[in-house]
Amino acid sequence: MPDQNPDSVIAVGVGSAGCRIVSLLSKQPLLIDRFAYVSCDKNDFELVGAGKKVLIDCPVEQKLTPSIVRGLSITVRHTILNAVRGARVVFVVAGLGGATGTGLAPLVAEMAQKSWATVVGVAVMPFDFEKRLRFYAGVSLRRLRAATSGVIVIDNDTLMKSSREGATLKEIYQLANGEAVTVLASLLSKSSETTLPVGLNKVLGTVLQDGYSLLAVSRSGSIDKTEEALAGAIISISRVAEAKEVSHAVLFLTGDSSLSASHVGLAVKRLGSVMNEADVEYGVNYAGTSQLQVSLLASGFKSTKYDDYDPLSKVFRGKDVIDDSMEYALPQGLEALQSCD
Repeated sequence: MPDQNPDSVIAVGVGSAGCRIVSLLSKQPLLIDRFAYVSCDKNDFELVGAGKKVLIDCPVEQKLTPSIVRGLSITVRHTILNAVRGARVVFVVAGLGGATGTGLAPLVAEMAQKSWATVVGVAVMPFDFEKRLRFYAGVSLRRLRAATSGVIVIDNDTLMKSSREGATLKEIYQLANGEAVTVLASLLSKSSETTLPVGLNKVLGTVLQDGYSLLAVSRSGSIDKTEEALAGAIISISRVAEAKEVSHAVLFLTGDSSLSASHVGLAVKRLGSVMNEADVEYGVNYAGTSQLQVSLLASGFKSTKYDDYDPLSKVFRGKDVIDDSMEYALPQGLEALQSCD
């Protein structure tokens, strides 16, 4: 039986990246009650923690596309729906660009919305060098925004800037996932002796605005670390969208006991002045190090660099000339598969 607690918060990892990120989140004391995982690869479940695991059986000899993954998901729709049923808030976390996250994240979000939950998408966009993934990622991001109450977009390239020179591709992916977990965990942290959390309602109040929300993280250990770390986060946001479009923001500072109230006040005031006098919520964690970490969530963006990933939508924006419903397909030889719903 699914958990019917109407106050529960669920995080659903979709695809390999989504499963890894949600699994890491599940190991931290956060404002999330339940976890679920959906993938076409059983290896994605090997290191995940407790939670519902939904495996979509896919033929290994077939190259998967988002539409094929959606077609193959027909037999597990009821299982996915049961995993999200009864929640007040559902976070759908996925890396976009590949087959599984791209194909299923909007679909899982639609299911969660039909169960009357507030649905927030968390979309990890491909690296700039992954140009072949851009189109699928752009289309899926637009569909995810349409299927949710709000979307948090994480730009892998801004996270990669902290990687060491000469890092392997595997290390870069691991670092990007780890950074995504770091900033999400900051925003969703619980109250403790060392933490003054933002609070779930304030985070949702920021995300549930028109347009997109962007997430960034920056660190500094210099004498002017407050301004330097904040500037780094703002620059990361500005690489994806126009800072002047910001309407709301959440700022979370992680440092040690040297992080004074005046430092926090300076950061909040400076952020508001730089970002169009946006409404700024904030939180603090004193269990960090002397190096200050700034996690920034900014919302209200009507356009981002990802608009160029989906050129047809950009050309026909606002015009009802395209059937934008999600297409479904089946691998060759399985066309006669019937729905098990």
